[in-house]
Amino acid sequence: MNILLYIEYDGTHFHGYQRQKEERTVQGELEKALFHLLKEDINISGSSRTDAGVHAKFYPVTFRTKSSIPPAKIAVALNQYLPEDLKAQSSIEVAEEFNARFHARGKTYAYRFLRRSQPSALHRNYAYLVRNELDLRLMQEAADAFIGVHDFTGFRSVGSSDPNPVKDMRKIIVSEEGEFLTLYITASGFLYNMARIIAGTLLDAGLGRVSGEEIRQILETKERGKSMVLPPWGLYLEKVYYDEEDLLIE
Repeated sequence: MNILLYIEYDGTHFHGYQRQKEERTVQGELEKALFHLLKEDINISGSSRTDAGVHAKFYPVTFRTKSSIPPAKIAVALNQYLPEDLKAQSSIEVAEEFNARFHARGKTYAYRFLRRSQPSALHRNYAYLVRNELDLRLMQEAADAFIGVHDFTGFRSVGSSDPNPVKDMRKIIVSEEGEFLTLYITASGFLYNMARIIAGTLLDAGLGRVSGEEIRQILETKERGKSMVLPPWGLYLEKVYYDEEDLLIE
């Protein structure tokens, strides 16, 4: 049977998602735990690669198993074999041809800022510190410039493996939560470091360094903007979207 499993992880002590020989990774730890539970060599397919330090709230993976464990019980049983910074949230059986990566129809990433004058001991691995005052109105105006179908070549890092730079930016929300400011970025897909570059660009907008018009020029010229790639620890994979009919078992 083909299983869709949702996991949550704190990326602080992982060297990214993808399996690597000499490094601790999400895929490596998860496949090791699945082997202990199912007594099979399991090769999982993740929805995307995340860099070292990036976190995930609902990260989907798919894998095939011959196990007799009821699909909904796999997540529960798996957690006893997983480390504290990686936990299974839910599991269901899906169509045999369904794949967590290739059937994704969109994703939401969140980038979290902590607005205070001094660093935080508690949040240092989970939000990017901003000491300056941010203009939220300017940030939302700049965010609106991204909306629509565009070539995002100017908002990716060298090394992107996606051959198609054209993505549909569906929504960007600037949300205040006490000391925290969170950007929720939803698109049909993301290029390498695209979410972190957009977050850096909107941070610059909030500081009065970048305007919506400049963002439109970058989208048009496809030249890399001047805004930095923000650090990974403020980034969270929030959700991956699928069409319901792709999941259904016939």
